Amino acid sequence: MQRLRMGLCGAGLVGQAEHAFFLWEDQERFEFAALADASLKVRTALGARYGIPHLFVSMKEMLGCDLDGVVICVPDAFHPDLAVAAFEAGKHVMCEKPLALTLAGCDRMIAARDKSGRVGQLAYMKRYDPAFRTALEHLPPLDRIRLISVEVNDPDQDPFVGHLPMVLPDDLPGDLRQQLSAATRAQLDETAGADESDEARRALANGFLSAIVHDVAVVHGMLLHLGGTLPAEADFGRHFDGGRGVQLGFGLPGGGRVSMTHLNLPGIPDYRERITVYGDDRIVELVFPAPYLRNMPTELTVRRGGKDGALETKAIRSGYKEAFSEELRAFHAAVTTGAPVTTTFEQGRRDVELLLSAFRRSQA
Repeated sequence: MQRLRMGLCGAGLVGQAEHAFFLWEDQERFEFAALADASLKVRTALGARYGIPHLFVSMKEMLGCDLDGVVICVPDAFHPDLAVAAFEAGKHVMCEKPLALTLAGCDRMIAARDKSGRVGQLAYMKRYDPAFRTALEHLPPLDRIRLISVEVNDPDQDPFVGHLPMVLPDDLPGDLRQQLSAATRAQLDETAGADESDEARRALANGFLSAIVHDVAVVHGMLLHLGGTLPAEADFGRHFDGGRGVQLGFGLPGGGRVSMTHLNLPGIPDYRERITVYGDDRIVELVFPAPYLRNMPTELTVRRGGKDGALETKAIRSGYKEAFSEELRAFHAAVTTGAPVTTTFEQGRRDVELLLSAFRRSQA
């Protein structure tokens, strides 16, 4: 099997908790050759832990290394610039969600990928979850779906990464923090307008684009499997609880609806992510665990009506493969064998488009 020489750009939360570990673990497919992170503490600790031979302060420096591909896990506002640079350097790219904070940023990334001829994959790990893949086989036809309901209560990551050897990047240069703040604000201004409230900005950046984007991606995958597509416009959007809660909705062919709610609830260390598809002859439900916990299979349940009013309930265990590992393996297959990319940049752009429309609805 061809091994890919990989670099990781950004070893913050998801970079440390997931991508670094799985790049190192899957040594049949990957050589974890380089790490770029602005924190000296993070570079030193991860370099020693995983035996990474090349450590860099920036992506620019890392792109001079002999690499096949890069995983981009930097803050969202930096995605377009770094992905474009990687493609221009001839590297394949897997980029964390959301694709970008603006549609213009998404378009830049797509254009750079097309010009380079390299693989671009969006890191929607839930789309590679074994239970999600199995759930696709049990969905009712699109025109027979009455409701897709999404409900998430999320306390943030702290309760679920405390057992991991996380290194805090508390030595980041002050000018980098200022650069990130300015870039994020400029891009949110482009999307939301400079006069929006802090609550609205929190809802847009954290609730819509950073949190509920995962669930939009899951529903998007379901619709694609059923021969449908994700609309560009939501017909409902709200934010509440100081921007910690967000909601969106849109219609489906056949008169059905999609209704999504995500609530950041930091006071209770409990995570629940329920996606339930109500068809006229079955209910298909996925319950995802906290994303940073390993070996915790997603629960898949299918319910149908039986004889004489009985309820038939089927719990399906699809295995213990890790979603983060599976998305890296899919990236490897796309690069080495030409396998189709499951989570494309185009899908990521449509997800951002829908989310931005829901935010605008919430401000109306």
